[in-house]
Amino acid sequence: MSSSNFGTYKRAIVRQIPDSIRDHSEALKDREEQGIPIHEPIDLEKARTEHALYTQTLRDLGLEVTVVPADESTPDCPFVEDICVVVGNKALLTRPQGAARRKEVDTIEKVLTDLGLEVHRIRNKRATLEGGDVVFTGHEFFVGDSACSNPKGHKILAETFPEYPVLAIPLDPPKFHLKGAICMAAPGVMAVGESKWGVRAWKKIQKHAKFTYEPLWLPDKVFADHTCDVIFFNGNLVHCKSQEGAESVKRFAERFPDVNRVELTIGELKKVDAGLTCCSVLLP
Repeated sequence: MSSSNFGTYKRAIVRQIPDSIRDHSEALKDREEQGIPIHEPIDLEKARTEHALYTQTLRDLGLEVTVVPADESTPDCPFVEDICVVVGNKALLTRPQGAARRKEVDTIEKVLTDLGLEVHRIRNKRATLEGGDVVFTGHEFFVGDSACSNPKGHKILAETFPEYPVLAIPLDPPKFHLKGAICMAAPGVMAVGESKWGVRAWKKIQKHAKFTYEPLWLPDKVFADHTCDVIFFNGNLVHCKSQEGAESVKRFAERFPDVNRVELTIGELKKVDAGLTCCSVLLP
């Protein structure tokens, strides 16, 4: 995908929610290990209602959506973004940090192949990469150097898409994906969280990026706001609802008065640290 048609998509992939996410999401184990309070359990009926509205919203905005069935053996499978990176007609199947999540890759490989993409796959057993760590700007990649994605994974990303520079952004826990700190809100405009992770990422981007970007600063409390996690495509900006971040919605409105903005929530899945981008992969 060239910068001239950045944010132009025709299709999306989503994956349904298994019962097992309620008690076995990796996020629950991560929170326990880091001493972070665990939310009350996911209301599965509510989560599925929100996910169905999320899916329908993508359709209403013009995308052809492929819905992949849930797999009870992979509790976090709705977070399909982590399993591949797609630019143009080329897809890189990632290698998630958690062994349980690697079982998701075969299913998504078949979906991408059936859709006619040129599919590559990380085979190096020492490499990790998750799509939630990968921000594509239309000009270059920013990728989290995090608990979920390591330099060997970054190297394979760069080799798969050699036409685009790759810049690693350090990210320490409890932030575990780069898109929890920065996201593309429009061509050349980045939504950046006002946290130490967002500030640090922005400073590195300012210093080392090959192209110039403009920041849109947004409130960001760890495991609370996630309002910088937005989806931009085909002239639409999908972002949090006012109830989740009134100040952020105000800033979106002020910065993008002529953009079709859509408020959307996956509130129940936030209990396992999900964001809007997690639940879909967009394809040209």
